[in-house]
Amino acid sequence: MADVCVVHLVWAPLGAEPLRRFAASYRAHPAGLDHRLVLLFKGFGDDGPTAAHREAAAALDHAPMTYDRPTFDLPAYAAAAADLDAAHVCFLNSESVLVADGWLAALHDALRDPAVGAVGATGSYESPRSINPLRRRRWPRFPNPHLRTNAFMLARELMVELRWPEVRTKSRAWELESGRAGLTRQVWARGRRTLVVGRDGTAYPPPEWPRSATFRSGGQANLLVADNRTRQWEQADPELRARLTHLAWGDDPQAAAAAVARLQSADGSGGPRRGSGA
Repeated sequence: MADVCVVHLVWAPLGAEPLRRFAASYRAHPAGLDHRLVLLFKGFGDDGPTAAHREAAAALDHAPMTYDRPTFDLPAYAAAAADLDAAHVCFLNSESVLVADGWLAALHDALRDPAVGAVGATGSYESPRSINPLRRRRWPRFPNPHLRTNAFMLARELMVELRWPEVRTKSRAWELESGRAGLTRQVWARGRRTLVVGRDGTAYPPPEWPRSATFRSGGQANLLVADNRTRQWEQADPELRARLTHLAWGDDPQAAAAAVARLQSADGSGGPRRGSGA
């Protein structure tokens, strides 16, 4: 069994340009760790990848997989994990771009601690506000620490244990990422921690995410893997950037981090104490 498999999602509606960006970044930034690369082609149907996609993929030493069910990313990752032969799996979404050497080694190193269940390149405290109030109950109130799933890594054994409903709406996809029954909370329920890893090699627990300079803070100078949301923040004018930062970390990031620290479980799993109301 190979120790690590990297799965990069290639979603048909986006065209070939995101794959070209990823391929260029993959060649430019050594992973720092032996691994197998899988390109998961999603939504291409019977015709398979276009000529432009095949050309972009030709520069990569990879194995192809296909997934054509009309779901969002996370169920596709779960289906891939079920078929892979690897101890650890790292998932990169269609918009992911590698921005630092040793990106995979840094993520993998953080998983060496058996108390750690999942790691990611970014995390957030955001809890949705612009949806139906009844649906909003599916999320913990702010601050709601969760790993963002643009780039995350965990043991394959844990991945296949988690619940991955076949989500087909955007709100359900958000819920699976950051809701009460989402990835992070499922990992916590198993007594395991979730950490964000920076390009400095440091693995940050949830109370330290706002100051980790990985997502919408610190100029994102410590980012391992970029995506469309990190690029949005980088390119935003000051007003929009402030609004995006507020969504992730609130009016007072230090106070939000302190609240998250208070919610940490006594056993250090990274989850809230029972009865906390989180």
